[in-house]
Amino acid sequence: MEVNIAPALSVNTRTQVLALEFSPYEWSRGLLAVALPTSVAVYSIKFKEEGDGTSEECGQVWEWHVSSQPVCLAWSPNATLRAAPRCLQVTLGSTDHKVTQLTSDLGDSHTAQDVLSHTDFVNSVTYNGDSGNFVASVGDDLTARVWDSSLQSQVAKFLLTSPGMVVRFHPEDPDLLLVAEKVGVLRVYSVAGGCSTLSVRCPGPLLSADWSIPDPSLLVAAGAKGLTVWNLASQQPRSEHVEVGGGEKVLNVAVCRSVTGLVATHAAPHTVRVTHLHSNKVPIAAHLKVVGGISWHQNLPYLAVGSDRRILFWKIDNV
Repeated sequence: MEVNIAPALSVNTRTQVLALEFSPYEWSRGLLAVALPTSVAVYSIKFKEEGDGTSEECGQVWEWHVSSQPVCLAWSPNATLRAAPRCLQVTLGSTDHKVTQLTSDLGDSHTAQDVLSHTDFVNSVTYNGDSGNFVASVGDDLTARVWDSSLQSQVAKFLLTSPGMVVRFHPEDPDLLLVAEKVGVLRVYSVAGGCSTLSVRCPGPLLSADWSIPDPSLLVAAGAKGLTVWNLASQQPRSEHVEVGGGEKVLNVAVCRSVTGLVATHAAPHTVRVTHLHSNKVPIAAHLKVVGGISWHQNLPYLAVGSDRRILFWKIDNV
């Protein structure tokens, strides 16, 4: 059993949404980067809880035009519109196998810097949350790479056994890097040490994974057989299987950034569900024509979903 609810807000876009990402950082919360076929747009979102309590506010504040179609996005912790100097900074992986850092002051200064280059498709990019100098990426070329943007040099390269699907820095330790491989292997690497510190497995093919910000010991992976969950606080982490829907293949998973245990999934073909890993409450579902990314707000239980030429926002307050 599941409950279907209408989104709290719908925003139209000029072209199809390919991916989107809310900023996970305090100084840029409410900023949403949206990957379109030939550009990356930035929206500023203010929900009722943040304003006068009567309506949501959403507007596009910037747009970069790009030469290659974006695949994945990540926000830099340097981004902010709340302090001077204002700065928008996003890194994207594109179909030309490059990782590019986009920066703008919303005035006269705009740069697009190629920071990394893979030899095959890029599947995921991320920043460390400390200084924001480190950018990491993984791809189909069986490598995970880390770049120091301040020195403009590659500082680490990890060889994988299968395509890298997801890369995430630890929410609290900027030296630790999670790399999830398609074969079902998830490793945590020390960037400074250049070695793996932890390894867990799940049934392959692994298609997505995420680290919980409110509970960094919670790790979730998604694949053909649903979700696999680990508690990394245990000395010997054991996996727990969580079925999604009627046992559907899960293409993407996003762990809520404000509520522990709350997860959103994109299941084949185009169903978005929100469920709680630690309760028996009925999940919320939305059956869409197409899904172009899912992302949680930094400190509010709002989920953004790309769907064709729309961005849909759901408030999740009863799961």
